Amino acid sequence: MFGSLTGVLAGAVWYVVVLGTSSTQAYLIPAFGVAVAYGVHRGMRRPGRDAALISVAITAVALTFAMFYVERHLLQNWFHENHDAIHIPLVPYLDWVASVVSHALHKSPSPPVYSLLALVAAGWFGRQGFEPLDPARRG
Repeated sequence: MFGSLTGVLAGAVWYVVVLGTSSTQAYLIPAFGVAVAYGVHRGMRRPGRDAALISVAITAVALTFAMFYVERHLLQNWFHENHDAIHIPLVPYLDWVASVVSHALHKSPSPPVYSLLALVAAGWFGRQGFEPLDPARRG
């Protein structure tokens, strides 16, 4: 539950930053993995393989939907600036999510690279935890 909440919070923060800057700000994507892993760690109270797998899964879902809403905003702004309109639903079908996220991942090499880093960070911190002397990591 905590991991899902931190995933939603990370998505909201990213969206607010994009609203203020009008660009993707892809360098913020790896923070998803760290935030979700932290939430999962706090919720499960111990690191490990299960926490890592849950962190990666929640990061993938949260990042996909956050990327959809960020790219949706950027696309609608681009069409508006060019005196045109595009209707991308606020509550999308999965084909809309796939299409918009695919566009976001193919327009520049940085979103896929940073997304991979987010998944790696989620797995790493989910497995290792955040406490330097965590008793669950011993032996």
